[in-house]
Amino acid sequence: MRAPSPDRRPQPWSYATLLVLLTLGQATSAIPSPLYSLYAEKWGYPPFMTTVVFAAYGTVAVVAILVSGALSDRYGRRPVLLVAVLLLLAGLAVFVFAAGPGYLIVARMLNGVGIGAIVVVGGAALLDVDPERAARTGTLTAIAFNVGIAVAALGTATLAQIDFHPLLLPYLADALIAVVLFILLVAMREPHPSAGAAPLEIPRPQVPKEIRGRFVFAVIGAGAAWSVLGVCFSLEPSIASHAAHVDGPFFGGVVIAAVTLTAALAQVVSARLPARTVALGGDVALAVLMPVGVGGFATGNAVVIIVTVALQGGAYGLAFGGSLRHLTAHIPAERRGAVMSMFYLLAYGALITPTLLVGIGATVWSDSVIFPAFSVLAALLCLSAVVVERVLGRRAGRPDVTRVPAAEARQASRVD
Repeated sequence: MRAPSPDRRPQPWSYATLLVLLTLGQATSAIPSPLYSLYAEKWGYPPFMTTVVFAAYGTVAVVAILVSGALSDRYGRRPVLLVAVLLLLAGLAVFVFAAGPGYLIVARMLNGVGIGAIVVVGGAALLDVDPERAARTGTLTAIAFNVGIAVAALGTATLAQIDFHPLLLPYLADALIAVVLFILLVAMREPHPSAGAAPLEIPRPQVPKEIRGRFVFAVIGAGAAWSVLGVCFSLEPSIASHAAHVDGPFFGGVVIAAVTLTAALAQVVSARLPARTVALGGDVALAVLMPVGVGGFATGNAVVIIVTVALQGGAYGLAFGGSLRHLTAHIPAERRGAVMSMFYLLAYGALITPTLLVGIGATVWSDSVIFPAFSVLAALLCLSAVVVERVLGRRAGRPDVTRVPAAEARQASRVD
């Protein structure tokens, strides 16, 4: 491939702009989480409506994830990202002028399409801008995701706690940053060198036979991790506040920040370890820590609850990060779109379904009943990922007779 001419090379600030855009996308997804209790009190809707709002976001994000990559291959990264930012701004505007729970669903759907596109296309654009830093980009992206969520959750929860326009200022601050990024994207050169050449083909979700065992293990572990994350973003802040007898939304914001920051830390620390080992360790740790978390919540001690959810966040980071690395390192290049479409389709299903079930349960049973039940089910799902890997490992437990150079073997041991 020819190097782009000097006047078409990405500007030096393009990489940082795209990384901030990824951070903003996740921050936008986290802003409403500490505010759901305020909306529920304002409009008097049951907990199930909160999970419906969250599920609406996840559902449309799946659609965006499936189609945005192909659109950006055909029409370029920049046009798709510009539309995604406009959708983000539209969703924020609906939040500002919301007059009922229906508005929240519309706002989250607009944001979901925008964020889904930003996750896929922004990540691809980062690789276009600096393909030599692919490994570092993966680590920085994970950090950006979790830091964006933590900062947004804490900032919004703080404004809500002091009652300083919590249903307005977070969205305005987010919109201001989005406008600045929109202007930078307008000025940015198209980072995808082959834009316009690729046919418009939406990848059909499918998994090649040779990696199906690896896929099943990865998607179960990642799905268990995302089910925990979905409940954390929707109902767990209010459950934690109720358990700790803490009034106001700030404590819920601290819960979200504790989960995401320890997840980011775990992903950074484990980045050089074999992906399969990291995934198995995360699955086992999450299986143990979910029931332990029930005991932590039962103490009613705020410090114990924060420590518990922080440990769960670290395990989540290992389970998801390790599972994803374990899978992506072995996907055939020509099937990456199809496999990742299937992976995220199932991962978002794991995000949405338990959240809805917990929301339905919360309308019938108390927190002391529904939260332990969810924790046990999440633990069993994590353990099932470990069992699947053990069984598949025994079935394929014959030595690989293919000889590879020593340097490649060392690299493979780090990746997997």
